[in-house]
Amino acid sequence: MPSQVNFEELYIQLQRKVSAESHKRLDPLVSGSQAMLLRILDMNGPQKASSIAERMNITPGAVTSLADKLIACGYATRNRDNTDRRVVQLDITDQGKEILQQYKAVVRNTIEQFFAGVSDEDKQHLIRIYRQVLKNIEQQREEHQDCNS
Repeated sequence: MPSQVNFEELYIQLQRKVSAESHKRLDPLVSGSQAMLLRILDMNGPQKASSIAERMNITPGAVTSLADKLIACGYATRNRDNTDRRVVQLDITDQGKEILQQYKAVVRNTIEQFFAGVSDEDKQHLIRIYRQVLKNIEQQREEHQDCNS
């Protein structure tokens, strides 16, 4: 049991420090959720709020709130669909693409600093472990959704 307690304590410490350091470095650019929204627009082109909400696992109202902030900064726009004027789509601007590139560079640099001194072999083990943990989380989410349907 002592090793389990140590694992839990280390996990919590790591999670808190990574979160705090990431926020300190990245929040001056855009929030993590805003960056995710910009990434979706950059990769997939203009999207309806409902499509983005589904991809991000948040409500369309939350997407609207994120979009309002991005639009105010000039990182995104709202445009009416040419074929159906009732449909409003969000799109990333050139300024949004620039801030997204800056965000990605800071993320890459931060990760390199966090994992400095970790061997390539250990990084491969972490990749395998992270994938398994993400798979476990997704399975639990699906099981929880099945119970609520």
